[in-house]
Amino acid sequence: MYLTSSQRTALMQAIAREQDDRQRIAAIDAVVAQLRLDNPAAFHTAASLEQRVFLHEPDSDIPYLAAIKPKVSASRQGDGAAI
Repeated sequence: MYLTSSQRTALMQAIAREQDDRQRIAAIDAVVAQLRLDNPAAFHTAASLEQRVFLHEPDSDIPYLAAIKPKVSASRQGDGAAI
């Protein structure tokens, strides 16, 4: 489930080639689309994500098996007593 050396290089070149953020994102998206065709095993699927264990609970709706540290809500972040 890894990119080859040449695929990683192509991705890094897409990042370095563009100066404008929008162009850079478009270039990255184009390379990733090609990588998904050339090497689909390098990308997670919903089934493989469901087997992952994260250290910190993901902020989004990414499927996962478990998280070691649960997400801390914004209201709880400031509730600690100062020492």
